[in-house]
Amino acid sequence: MISRLVISETSRTEDADPRGIDQPSETRLELESIAYNASANVPDGYWAEHILGIAKGADWPVLREAMRALLRRLASVHREDLRVASRPRGRCVLGSYRVRQKGRISRPYSIMLRSASPLMGSCDCPDFLRNSLGVCKHLLAVIEDIAARPRAWQVAIDSPAHRDPARGPHLAWHPWRPLDGIADWLERVTLFGRAEPSVSRWFSGRSDGDVDRPLSSAHLGNPAQRLALVEDLLAHLRRRAKREERTGETGVTTVEPALQMLLMEDRARLLRINRDVENRCTLTGHLRGLKRPLYSYQRQAVLQFLSWGRMMLADDMGLGKTAQATAACHALYREGRVKRGLIIVPTSLKPQWLREWREFTDTPALIVEGAPAERAELYRSTRRGFLIVNYEQLLRDFDWMEQWEPEIIVLDEAQRIRNWATKTALSVKRLQPQYRLILTGTPLQNRLEDLVSVVEWVDDHALEPKWRVIPWHTTAVDGDHGISGVRNLETLRARLEPVLIRRTRPEVLDQLPGRTDTRLPASMTAAQVSQHEELNRFIIQLMQISKKRPLTPQEHLRLMSLLTMQRIISNGLAQVSFLDIWPEIRDRKPTTNLLGTLDSPKLIEFRELLGRVLDQPERKVVVFSQWRRMLALAHWSVRDLLTERRMRGAFFTGKEGARRRTQNLVEFHDDPELRVLFASDAGGTGLNLQRAASCCINLELPWNPAVLEQRIGRIYRIGQERSIEVYNLVTEFGIEARISGLVGDKQALFSGLFDGTSDEIKFDGSGSFTDRLELVVERENDSLVESAPPLADGDTDLDGAGAVDRELDELLTQADESLDPADRESIAPIDREPASRPRRGGEIDGAAEESRSASAHENGAVVRELFSGIRVHRRNDGTVSIEATRESAASLMALFEGMASLLQEAATSQE
Repeated sequence: MISRLVISETSRTEDADPRGIDQPSETRLELESIAYNASANVPDGYWAEHILGIAKGADWPVLREAMRALLRRLASVHREDLRVASRPRGRCVLGSYRVRQKGRISRPYSIMLRSASPLMGSCDCPDFLRNSLGVCKHLLAVIEDIAARPRAWQVAIDSPAHRDPARGPHLAWHPWRPLDGIADWLERVTLFGRAEPSVSRWFSGRSDGDVDRPLSSAHLGNPAQRLALVEDLLAHLRRRAKREERTGETGVTTVEPALQMLLMEDRARLLRINRDVENRCTLTGHLRGLKRPLYSYQRQAVLQFLSWGRMMLADDMGLGKTAQATAACHALYREGRVKRGLIIVPTSLKPQWLREWREFTDTPALIVEGAPAERAELYRSTRRGFLIVNYEQLLRDFDWMEQWEPEIIVLDEAQRIRNWATKTALSVKRLQPQYRLILTGTPLQNRLEDLVSVVEWVDDHALEPKWRVIPWHTTAVDGDHGISGVRNLETLRARLEPVLIRRTRPEVLDQLPGRTDTRLPASMTAAQVSQHEELNRFIIQLMQISKKRPLTPQEHLRLMSLLTMQRIISNGLAQVSFLDIWPEIRDRKPTTNLLGTLDSPKLIEFRELLGRVLDQPERKVVVFSQWRRMLALAHWSVRDLLTERRMRGAFFTGKEGARRRTQNLVEFHDDPELRVLFASDAGGTGLNLQRAASCCINLELPWNPAVLEQRIGRIYRIGQERSIEVYNLVTEFGIEARISGLVGDKQALFSGLFDGTSDEIKFDGSGSFTDRLELVVERENDSLVESAPPLADGDTDLDGAGAVDRELDELLTQADESLDPADRESIAPIDREPASRPRRGGEIDGAAEESRSASAHENGAVVRELFSGIRVHRRNDGTVSIEATRESAASLMALFEGMASLLQEAATSQE
């Protein structure tokens, strides 16, 4: 830690009292209350003083989250039973320590305590380097150890920070990352004392005794100059360490472990960058060997990646991210920079990736498929070239992939790793290739935390510290519930700029044909309205409770399920009662009279619309829905129209196997009779259909506007030569008509961050989810709220809609086609890492524990998938019954068996 970090009387935020007694500020009192009884030996005020001292310029939301982040690390000390393994020699309290977990070998981290009051220390664990707290669990374990010994604690508190000029010059690093600007870590290095010219030349001013000299420049834009700076500083630290070891000096070392580790990491990065910059001309020459030329903007992105080696390519959908990634791999392979590369894509895109790869380059590439033995042999025998795998294979074949040692990894549709707690995200981040390229048209889908998880694989310093992203870049309402806007976007853009490239269609594709978006209203029948309104009572009851307290997981899942049910009702009662209706209608002609009996006006509107579109010669159409059952009904409703015109339709959803989907795509492009492709959101990402289709019909609006643009982006992209038409079928009553208002904030956040220039965005209306949800629920003069029976705090009418729930279970578990089933396992959450993973202690705090609380809401979708097939009912006699589908019962049984094994293992180990 930087040696000038001292808590002055004014920085303790104490206000003068007229009686001459210093009174703690309200901020300090609140921080102490958060830290109440966090440690048995350290007073609560000690932690508050540290946060107030280090978090310079922070407002209350940041200070509060800083305290919570510190306490999470303190809890790790007790949970992992961290113990001090070695201390400074003699009676010295300040100095070098090592910490280990009880019963295990000491972890290879160096901890240095320079001062206890104020707390100043250093550790070379990844968490300390990035969390901006000036502490980590290892350093906190040292403080807890000292505090448990009253005499040692008193000595530590009374000992001033060591700054003895006689010990020679030393470099210090301040761990707190400034709130604004790029705030590169190297800019926080200062020099104390007189140093040799090779070091002094990099610092401003002259050394006049007890004065810290700041760095003149971090040379962010000059990799060669920065490398020279880093090597000079690193050499100085190594000389100091050898001198102290040779002379056997005791007490406080002048070499900070964190600074030494940061310099070593940056040196390795700069060596790679400088090598590639020097050979840029040669690499550029290889681009001329591509079978197809790149657009100028594509060439620019490829050259930037070749210069820096790690990048997130977030171009708008349709601008040729696949082509740019292929070109980059081609150049690196031809230059001999890489021998092996891994392309990780969604299952449905593997054949398309191989086709486009071969259109651009002869660099060898193969799709990984087949039985485990066949896949193992493919990894073993392929010593040069590229392998195309899907996310599910990443989990099953991880050990083989790791042993294969790919030197470059391209991650397509990288929003799959937006949730740090999924198996996919953890597996990807365990892979550490030299070159890393992320492709995504939607780097931000719902929350800023999504962006942090995606970015950290290409640059783990860019958006650190993670705990500060939400409190510093959002404006909260209702305490911790909801946001009313985002702020400090200029800082986010500045920190993303070195690793992110994003271009939009208007910027680079003025030659792209026009696009027309049409909203087609659909009415609701009386039966639809009745069922839609019936659910409002239960929704409003849950919303009333949410205003008193946070909803329980069961209540939250129930609320989201009820809203989803209303969306299905908006599509039509034929989808609601699909299992009963489908056997009766599937072989019948969809006459006007028959369609009129189904209480599904959307099907009638769709039939009329598709008839008009198909009358246009050679016009092909992609029809999207989240639910395959809706797609099946839509296909049935126009089957006779297709037959009369000697046309046909095909499906691209999670239900079709990989071979069938590939065949359907080929025929959709090449067979003039195949005019309509019915696709779920499993096909809404990555597919290139611009050479086949020029019309997109959305049977309903998705919650997320990014998903809607993903759908449209399948046909509105590079290579599209015709004007395109987009039709959105929207039921004019109820939830669907109001979805656009609810998701508008998401679109504003995305556009404001990536495509805007303002520093702050205020969302329309309240930022509270519950308050904005009220805009979705149809109410006239609040009559429903007034008529809803009042519920006691902690109580919900969970049995009031049992029949609806049972019907809902079937709909949600069987009909949702938003994700390819082949990739579902890859997005399942994981509570603990595989035992085979070699793990350093700081990684848990820095990557997992830090984000655990922030990811709770995001995990809700995965939790819903697991538990949506399970219902718990309370009987009149007080007993509880559990109903579960076959799939959910199997998952529940596996969960219980796993818990039993863990408990048995724990009991055996204690015996």
